[in-house]
Amino acid sequence: MSDNLTVSIDPLLQEVRQLIDNAKHRAAIAINAEITLLYWQVGNRIQTEVLQERRAEYGKQIINLLS
Repeated sequence: MSDNLTVSIDPLLQEVRQLIDNAKHRAAIAINAEITLLYWQVGNRIQTEVLQERRAEYGKQIINLLS
C-alpha cells in the first residue's frame, strides 16, 4: 500500500514544487522591478533637488575618459 501512495503523491509533490518555484520567480521579478523604480526615483530626486537639473561634473569627466 505504501508503494501505491508514493506513486500517487509524486506527481502532486512535483506540481506543488513547481507552483512554489513559479511563485518565487514571479516575486523576484516584481521585487527587481520595484528596486529599479526606486533607484530611478532616487536618482531623479537627486537630479532635481541637488543638481537642480544640471549635469554632475563627474559626468563630463567620464565622457572625456571614455572618448
